[in-house]
Amino acid sequence: MKRPALLAAVVGLACSGLASVSTAEERIEVQTIDLTSGEFRLVTEPCGTRIEMDGFGHLMAPGRPMLPARNFSVLLPPGARVLSLDVQETGARDVPGTHRIVATPLLVPLTHSPEVMEEMRREWNRNHDEVFGSNRAYPPVVARITGSGTLRKYSYVSISFCPFTYRAASGRLTHHESVRARIRFALPDPAGPEGQAVARLLRDTVADDRAEGLFVNYAQMASLYEPSGSPSPPNPDTHDYVIIARDDMVSAVTSSDFVSWKTGLGHDVRIVLSNGPEIGDQPGGDFAERIRNFLRASYGPWGIEYVLLIGNYARVPMRYCFADPTNHAHNPSNPSNPGGSVPTDYYYADLSFPDDVSWDSDGDGYYGEYGQDTPDFLAEISVGRIPTNNLTKITYALDKLVQFEQDTGAWKNCALHGAAILFYENQDYMGIPFRDGADCLNLIETGFMRGWPMARYCEHEGLSPSTYPWLALTQASFTSEWRNGKYGIVNWAGHGSPNGAWRVIWDWDDGDGVPETDGSDGFSHEAFVADWVSLEDDHPSIVFAVSCNVGYPEPNAQGRLGVDLLTLPSFGASAGVVSSSRVAAVSADWPTSPGGAESICCEFNRYLIAGPSGAGRVGDALYDAKHYCHVNYGWDHYFEYWNLYDYNLYGDPALVWEGVSSAVDVSSLDTFVERGTSPANFPNPFGPGTRIEYDLAADGRVRLEIFDVHGRTVAELVNEHQKVGSKSVPWDGRNREGAECPSGIYFFRLQAGERTVSRSMVLLR
Repeated sequence: MKRPALLAAVVGLACSGLASVSTAEERIEVQTIDLTSGEFRLVTEPCGTRIEMDGFGHLMAPGRPMLPARNFSVLLPPGARVLSLDVQETGARDVPGTHRIVATPLLVPLTHSPEVMEEMRREWNRNHDEVFGSNRAYPPVVARITGSGTLRKYSYVSISFCPFTYRAASGRLTHHESVRARIRFALPDPAGPEGQAVARLLRDTVADDRAEGLFVNYAQMASLYEPSGSPSPPNPDTHDYVIIARDDMVSAVTSSDFVSWKTGLGHDVRIVLSNGPEIGDQPGGDFAERIRNFLRASYGPWGIEYVLLIGNYARVPMRYCFADPTNHAHNPSNPSNPGGSVPTDYYYADLSFPDDVSWDSDGDGYYGEYGQDTPDFLAEISVGRIPTNNLTKITYALDKLVQFEQDTGAWKNCALHGAAILFYENQDYMGIPFRDGADCLNLIETGFMRGWPMARYCEHEGLSPSTYPWLALTQASFTSEWRNGKYGIVNWAGHGSPNGAWRVIWDWDDGDGVPETDGSDGFSHEAFVADWVSLEDDHPSIVFAVSCNVGYPEPNAQGRLGVDLLTLPSFGASAGVVSSSRVAAVSADWPTSPGGAESICCEFNRYLIAGPSGAGRVGDALYDAKHYCHVNYGWDHYFEYWNLYDYNLYGDPALVWEGVSSAVDVSSLDTFVERGTSPANFPNPFGPGTRIEYDLAADGRVRLEIFDVHGRTVAELVNEHQKVGSKSVPWDGRNREGAECPSGIYFFRLQAGERTVSRSMVLLR
């Protein structure tokens, strides 16, 4: 299952190869690479000058000069561990005249709290005064390492190149046309355990297509990633799709058609018990680390591409990260003040290095701190979750996902958009511009959904409504449209809470023309979608919510809208929910100054709809979108990490949004039996023996096998041509060698002709 290549423009790069400077103690090498910039444009704006350069984004540190910059992902030899970067300038000239470069705008959390807004304003002022009040060169270095890691077998370093320095007090601007970067790194001993592990990983080809489009020097380095020696025989124990669940939840998975459907699509599915030895025997300080270490050890040998976690945030734990290193408070049951902890599944997707080298590299026990820990955010695998422990809801969600993916109807190319006002101009004297959520959704429509049937709703009420000619956004209008229509994709933007997405309407002003949320002015609030409204699941949608807290996973007094949209029968109007587990943040001047939740939403839709593969998978689209935004629009602020953590997928990461028709017809899985009776075993649970009964509607080849929860064949009961009619096959609970199988969950798989069905059963001794 090949993922689309990440999009990366190559701008003036030359690779000068490798130079060995090995010592007797360790093998050290140096790789030299030349980075050059192109032509630039000075754009005059009311607040100063903006510099635009093709192929470059900008430095995004709130309050500091907004200068062009780009992150180059540079491929290194296999197993390389980055040590340092030396930069030599090879071309620089002053730009004539004096200049007033625009400052990076505020980052704005989508929260109602004036205190949080004031904190962001104070931070912006400190940063602004620090740079614009001095004549020190900004940035202090034109190229720096911003991260290093792996993409499966590929080792890389990310280098940020800003081709300008600015001295604000004098207005002096210098253009650095090119620099030579010398990357110093260490390589493992080829004969040692680490070197041998690297050599084995070279046979992993899952990321080859992505690597070609991501690393700027791929063509020069690709030969180093070819496996050496004679080809090894294919590994029979490969599983590109892994489901992680506790043993008491496996029956909910096997009661659905999900595994059979995914197998029919060509996936090799393996169920791994979260409380079994494959995870339990892993090293790690807690349960989450043991799961991650299992994935780190297995993704290469097994060829894992997709992981589906079955269970809520605690049963298969989300990792609590603390993007703000100054806020270690943890109050998960209080959405109004949860502290600094952000629950995330990104932890299981980025598998580059052990925890103590990446997610908790400072060793303080607080994971994912901005500026202190070093996750690389380039996902080795795509992760999704069925976020409930309720067995009925698990089966319901899985069957709904199957039905959605089977459907290739034209309604998948229809979209519903709902947009509230995010912030009013100069709200609470913060100096921010008017922010309409419709800007983000309109950009998606005009960029990726041209010609689509659309239903669009925006704010019509209050003193400062939206200027878009869309329908009026209300709870009744939006939910009625969703309930009665057929929409493959639903995007919305507005304020959020665990139980809904909200309109915030400026109703009346006290006369100063400034919208004030401290009670001086009148504001009203209405949820335009919430967990108490009436929705239906007959045509579920892929949902992206530009809102705070909609994906809040923990029990709380408000609710859990994101969880319910996937898992609550009859209400579950989504077949995949991408939503924020905590507060989300946006740019005050988006999209002129991109980044944040809106940019992730746009890129997610781009990868899903218009990605290079043409058949977007929901999990791939999310992780590719987050990495793309991090590399191209990343903020120099802890809210950058916060947004990356908070947006998680509730649903199947391998789900093809447009649907697929070439697979096992799950709706007809049991049609080889007569009279609508489904294959089953009686009794169940059983001990010591049971009988598997089925009816054949036609003569044909039949195979009946028993498997354990690890996917290993326990016994083969039938492998022969059988006549039409009722069949009853005993199993005495013994394996192929005649030994008694231990108590536990087992599966029988019945194949008749081209059709297959699997069922779970429980052996109790």
